[in-house]
Amino acid sequence: MHVTSDAALLFSQERADQAMLCDCAPFSPYPKKIFLGGKGLFAYHATMMISDNEFEQFRELVEAHFDLKTISPEQEVSLRNSDGTALKLSIRQEFNGWVIEMITNSKALLDGLDASFKMPPPPWTAFPKMEPIEAVMSKQGSLEYWWNWFWSPFWDHADSETRKSYLRDHKASEEWAECLIEHPTSAD
Repeated sequence: MHVTSDAALLFSQERADQAMLCDCAPFSPYPKKIFLGGKGLFAYHATMMISDNEFEQFRELVEAHFDLKTISPEQEVSLRNSDGTALKLSIRQEFNGWVIEMITNSKALLDGLDASFKMPPPPWTAFPKMEPIEAVMSKQGSLEYWWNWFWSPFWDHADSETRKSYLRDHKASEEWAECLIEHPTSAD
């Protein structure tokens, strides 16, 4: 998602004061969030990946915080509420799921993301033809993007029990489980 002049209007200092958002907010590592104060935007850039089954839940969360009648796939939209909260949202289908990129100064929306979307789909879903050993090799292109923005923020901060539970719940093959357990932090 590119930072544009409309983003500057949506996320100015005045709007940040109204939304009461700062770069010190304690958020979960996934979905990944980056404070944009250094770019003059008093908002966070958040990126996450959801499955088809989670799209309705995401739509309801956004609609609970912003006056948007409908959210549809492959959509880009900018919204501002009367209380100063704003959202610049981009949705696209990629990696066998939905990639959500947003810039927002809504702490309530970011807290809702943390509460509702705790983990990305597994690498064997995003890249069905990928062999487990490729997870520990140097990554480039779309695999590097996916790994750095979706997988690593979750996996690198998950404790041992969460990792085991994730692998079991997502029906990891023995090869995938072994590879991810033996090389827990394999982001490049």
